[in-house]
Amino acid sequence: MAATIEFFDRTMMEAMALLAETRRYLIDRSESERKGMTVESGLAASMESMRLVARLTQVLAWLLTHRAVHAGEMNLIEATRDERRLGGRELCLNTQGDDNPSLPDELRNLLGRSHALYRRIARLDEQAAKRAADQVRQNELTFPGRGVGIGPKVEK
Repeated sequence: MAATIEFFDRTMMEAMALLAETRRYLIDRSESERKGMTVESGLAASMESMRLVARLTQVLAWLLTHRAVHAGEMNLIEATRDERRLGGRELCLNTQGDDNPSLPDELRNLLGRSHALYRRIARLDEQAAKRAADQVRQNELTFPGRGVGIGPKVEK
């Protein structure tokens, strides 16, 4: 269990560091880099910047939800309801701009790293949903007819 919490904490720190790096890039460099681009390249850079922010937003929301699970504030079944699962898969798993040579190197680097982080969290989301479904089945066996959310508060 300690290894799981350490992994979770490291992932949270990685996401926060990537968010801070993204913020610095978007505030300090992105606008000046776009000034020398064609309209099409500038539009692509803007779209990919939004994809970058969307990935990080979705990852951080998921991590905060699962931090609540680890802290005992929410159970796994609650955390894996549709509205709390990792969102934006169609947008965030799209990598069409990650290798676009007209994009600045730093933006492409941030896109690649955010995509790798998003994919890791997507795998964790699938695993958590499977564990929650197993818990629901177990709850139905233990508490017939009383349904979802009955039983142990947290699976750590």
